[in-house]
Amino acid sequence: MRAAFTFYPENGNQLLKIPIDFRRHFISFVKTILSNTPFFHRFEIDKPGYSPYVFGVGFGRVIEKDRESDSIIVQPPVTMIFSTGFFDLLADACNGAIALKHRATILGLRLTGVNLLPFRKIRDKEACFRIVGHAVFRGEWDYIDASDQECIEESINTHMQNRLIFFGQQYGEQLPIVSGKVRLTEHSRLRKGVCHHYGGKLTTVQGNLTLSGDPGLLQFIYDFGINVRSGQGFGLTEVI
Repeated sequence: MRAAFTFYPENGNQLLKIPIDFRRHFISFVKTILSNTPFFHRFEIDKPGYSPYVFGVGFGRVIEKDRESDSIIVQPPVTMIFSTGFFDLLADACNGAIALKHRATILGLRLTGVNLLPFRKIRDKEACFRIVGHAVFRGEWDYIDASDQECIEESINTHMQNRLIFFGQQYGEQLPIVSGKVRLTEHSRLRKGVCHHYGGKLTTVQGNLTLSGDPGLLQFIYDFGINVRSGQGFGLTEVI
């Protein structure tokens, strides 16, 4: 289940200059729209665990990168896709966003649109996912790139199973029962990325990958994102 939040600069359609480390500002926006909900509790503890949602941010067009000021010049609109498998969370996020509609929010942006997206139900046992922006894959000891199929598959399954257990403990009554593993059947279109985040740099993965397995597991990845740091703007996927 997904919603799209659309932003424009207060001065209309003019080009925007925003920090290359922009995700932290949208994390702040999520905190704001969830501030009066039960889900806000996760922001009040040091180790909140796996995020019950994933989001990704896109731009009308990236014009150029200004490396001297660590910023990018983009053409509006700025669109944030918010995805979750929990209906209550999506409803709370949308209601919080509607309360901010037409008001200034982050980075000098005004929230102009809050739209529910069509529900996407995965019924097949194989799906090709496009990573929207960047995803962060955590291995046993460190972050991993796109070079080793076995490591990628193991990382996907490890964090999916850990997240399923965590969600079962935290949100058990809302969670559909899914089990098993997925298999990475195609990863040749994946590539290593590097992303600025909270003043540092993260090793990321970009591109497309094909996974096979129980449709419930594929739906779980689509709804909640792939691998880690989904609550920080990494791991949103589209089915292609």
